[in-house]
Amino acid sequence: MSKQAFKGGIDLHQDTALHLRGIDNYKQVENIQPKKVYIPVQQHIGKPAEVIVSVSEKVFLGQPIAKMDDGLGADVHASISGRIIGIEEIDQGQGDEMTCVIIENDFREQPRVVHHETIEELTPEMIVERVEKAGVVGLGGATFPSHVKLNPKEEIHTCIFNGAECEPLLMADAALMATQGEKLINGCILVLKAVEAKEGIIAIEDDKQEAIEVMRELCQDIPKLSVVEVPSVYPQGSTEMLFKTIIGEEAPADGSTRDLGYLIINVATTVAVYEAIDPGVPLSHRICSVVGDVMEQKNVYFPIGTSIEDMIAFCGGFDGKPSKIITGGFMMGKTVDTMAASLTKSANGLIVINEIHDEDSTPSPCILCARCVEVCPIGLLPHQLEKSYLKENWERLEKLYVDSCINCGCCTYICPARRHLAEHIVAGQQIIKERQA
Repeated sequence: MSKQAFKGGIDLHQDTALHLRGIDNYKQVENIQPKKVYIPVQQHIGKPAEVIVSVSEKVFLGQPIAKMDDGLGADVHASISGRIIGIEEIDQGQGDEMTCVIIENDFREQPRVVHHETIEELTPEMIVERVEKAGVVGLGGATFPSHVKLNPKEEIHTCIFNGAECEPLLMADAALMATQGEKLINGCILVLKAVEAKEGIIAIEDDKQEAIEVMRELCQDIPKLSVVEVPSVYPQGSTEMLFKTIIGEEAPADGSTRDLGYLIINVATTVAVYEAIDPGVPLSHRICSVVGDVMEQKNVYFPIGTSIEDMIAFCGGFDGKPSKIITGGFMMGKTVDTMAASLTKSANGLIVINEIHDEDSTPSPCILCARCVEVCPIGLLPHQLEKSYLKENWERLEKLYVDSCINCGCCTYICPARRHLAEHIVAGQQIIKERQA
């Protein structure tokens, strides 16, 4: 598909400042082995997992260190082998402390690998059970527990494997598809089997031609899998936009694409599903694009719980005096105010912006230019939503469908008055959610 299927959005390829600071050799993925990791027990939607290890205990790579008893969540595993030297509350850079298990690396890399049955021998129930034991969550940023997603109440006929990776600068999923395509294909087959779907579509943005070629070649002899090119327009990778582009329908405003028989899952998550089965290892590592104002921009395969400080040092340190550090994407990521914060399962990107490149974000009055309305992919009125939030007009905020905002940040990015639109809209969403509880 070459034609954009949804209104709004932004072609971020036009931003020369962003383009010039991307990764040159994105397929080269380097491994980091930090001396210590600081693993938070909550890296998922839902309540924190309960720590099941103690200080001074030796652990192996992949050993469960925090488990969920019930409710929505995911188990947490040791990402290195070594000795536990602390269980502490550590500031995660956004005004909140979180319980972290601190492991000192013995550099022996002693995983306990369990080889399970072949894909043909596995039942859907077995796949879901092993994904749950592996602590797999959505690696596109949502961190929704994957064992829940792979056990839907709805009848699924089609799975869409999301390889759009529309955030500028990030190339973690592109590297994964270009270098680990066979794992992805096997993961797709497992996901299809788990939800008993008949068809799978791998969606990749059209600026990632190398990944497209690799995946198309691998899909040649698999009739139920196909590759679809989608326009590289932000926020193409969101569930709502990707569904509209591929299927041509709107995702239900008060429901899910699953209600229509479609399950959408990230490609990195899909590889983690495969690895949970073969060789049978839990989610303990992932790829992160370290970009922006660092001396060496690169894709890094890191153990969960690596500190931001260690990751930046691995990339040669800062290029210039840092002004902002963002975990996740440039558009939807979160700024952190401490280098001690941990990189978690959701960390597909780490972005540094120095004082030279950091633009003044002091807001001025709205000039009613309507640019935020033009780029909103959901068709909302961002300036009116912000106005209602600032005036604490909660009833009007609800009437303007604040709960439909996907927090893509297009409105803030395009605003000539530098209004903090997305930030205020998300704050308004939280207030409405609390009022409805």
